[in-house]
Amino acid sequence: MTAAPSKTLADFVATQKAAYLNAVEEGKATDWTVVMGNEAGDLDSLASAIAYAWYATEIQKSPTVSLIQTPRSDLHLRAENLHALSLAGFDVTEPAILCIDDIPPSSPFPSNRFALVDHNRLQPAFYLENPDARVVAIIDHHDDEGCHKDTADPRIIVTPTGSATSLVARLLEEKCPSAIPSELATLLLCGILIDTNGLKEGGKAEMTDRAAAAFLLSHSLLVSESGDSAGSGLQDHDQIQGLSAVLHSKKADVSHLGTRDLLRRDYKEYTMVPSWAPEKTILVGLCSVPVGLKSWISRDDAFWASTEQWAEDRKLSVLGILTSFRDEEKMNKHGKAKHRREQLFVVKEDGVEGLAERLFKGLKHSEELELKKRTFVEHYGVEEGVGFGPSFQAKVWQQGNTDATRKVTAPLVKDIIEGDSKGSNV
Repeated sequence: MTAAPSKTLADFVATQKAAYLNAVEEGKATDWTVVMGNEAGDLDSLASAIAYAWYATEIQKSPTVSLIQTPRSDLHLRAENLHALSLAGFDVTEPAILCIDDIPPSSPFPSNRFALVDHNRLQPAFYLENPDARVVAIIDHHDDEGCHKDTADPRIIVTPTGSATSLVARLLEEKCPSAIPSELATLLLCGILIDTNGLKEGGKAEMTDRAAAAFLLSHSLLVSESGDSAGSGLQDHDQIQGLSAVLHSKKADVSHLGTRDLLRRDYKEYTMVPSWAPEKTILVGLCSVPVGLKSWISRDDAFWASTEQWAEDRKLSVLGILTSFRDEEKMNKHGKAKHRREQLFVVKEDGVEGLAERLFKGLKHSEELELKKRTFVEHYGVEEGVGFGPSFQAKVWQQGNTDATRKVTAPLVKDIIEGDSKGSNV
């Protein structure tokens, strides 16, 4: 069942994919463990899933396949992922990774053993009508939702950590430090650099990330070029700086994407039960977008209609658009464009009376986000009569705390909606 040792990482991934899909066809997929990152499909999730599948298969001798929760047709939306895969030896014109739509649709899902990386709660699509579904491993850096404590081994959830790939790398360093393929070390290193802004001092990088990066660099394809793996000043290492710059440049270049692509490029969805309407279950979608609203709205006349349509297609009660960008009109003390964040929330109540009011009030008073109200007319140059339809309510803010990512916003929204029905949490 387990693939024979492969010459390259790409060979390993392709072999596991083919063997797993054959097992699905033969009705034997329950013999396999499926390891996957979250549905946003960022480099952290992709690299961590591939790495844990390699570890479980080659070191633990347990048949495991990495699943990317991104349709194959959407892989092009993340140029940084494709660049990292190319550095790790993959043919990016048709990467041999297992995408969610490579698996024939079925209910229940054909496998019942799961390992989770870069998130720590199994999504309904994998356990509905699948009573034997269980999570056998978790490696994550998000807030612990308290799930799968009786079945997951290992269950590694460490916060704060800049990247889940760092935690996977530390596991590999502990269990098989001399066996990690150089292509895999390179792929994991790319994940850390994207998530920590190149290990920048004062940023998201923690000690765990720096230690993991040093280990990975010494085993990566880069070390042969650099000749060493710098220690405490890793962020100043020439190869680290160069690779980080390329990855971030590719991630930031989304000028060719329209509104719908920008919304689905880095998207996560959550199921929530309003505390004041426990008979209702709503869907909340949060999109992280590396474009400021002013330039985005001005360049795409379809912004309003496309955003509404995305919310309708996903059957969302709440859609949050979290932007992160450089404001070329404002410079920081180093002479560089200031980093800005904004939040646009669109609500369709659908029978949950008071949802918009409660959500907007909770966000407005959040000490973590430090939101400052904006108006579309004054701050984004929107003409009168342009905007969302009458069934939607929307508010937009500039975010004062530019360090607060979706990792902060998502649990805050959950607390606002599912917390004390009297509103004491807002």
